[in-house]
Amino acid sequence: MYKDLIKNLIKTKTTISTAESITGGLIAKYITDVPGSSGILKESFIVYSNDSKINVLGVDAGLISKYGVVSREVAYDMCVKLKMLTNDDICISTTGNAGPTVCDDKPVGRVYVGINYLDNVKVYECNFEGDRNKIREDTAEFVFDEISKFKNFE
Repeated sequence: MYKDLIKNLIKTKTTISTAESITGGLIAKYITDVPGSSGILKESFIVYSNDSKINVLGVDAGLISKYGVVSREVAYDMCVKLKMLTNDDICISTTGNAGPTVCDDKPVGRVYVGINYLDNVKVYECNFEGDRNKIREDTAEFVFDEISKFKNFE
């Protein structure tokens, strides 16, 4: 399913970038599985640690301290800062808890996805079940499902 979406993004020359924590580059991997994706995937950051979120993206350390790294606020800031760095049409951020233990008082499977499409940012709270890989794959699938709902990418 995602391959058709990526082909449509290529066809419409819609640029995309990612700032991935919980997904660890999985979204970018799926994008680069499609020939021609080098024309649209401009940058992808794996910002797994708090330090990388702060130092690479410029996420506000105060947000992480106040709300925890697994939060709507951090996903939003990641997405906004990614847009500032890349100026791409679609900017995606992911942060969450894939387990095996509770993180920031957030249950295993809690994920926040930020999507900035043409300067409109939306953050989604998701609750997935399964092991680490299933949660990560479900997150990537969710991202592609949401992008496919945008006008011109159906």
